Amino acid sequence: FSSYHVFSNACLRKIKTSFQPGAKRRILYISTVFVLSYFTAFMETLTISSFPYYSFEDRDMAYKVGSAFYGIYFLVSFPA
Repeated sequence: FSSYHVFSNACLRKIKTSFQPGAKRRILYISTVFVLSYFTAFMETLTISSFPYYSFEDRDMAYKVGSAFYGIYFLVSFPA
């Protein structure tokens, strides 16, 4: 769990230090937060699905929609 936040913090810090302040940097920053949030949630859902005590009625729905809702948590927990 901490590794998600370390990686996202490093990516977001790189954006803040490598680009001049302005609208383009803000759009890149917000887009990166959205992409990292969904990607992190999707990968965690994917890895949990191989655990023998978890089962999904609709695996496709769990990957797409479940990851999107779980990704909402990361939208607020990744540094802003």
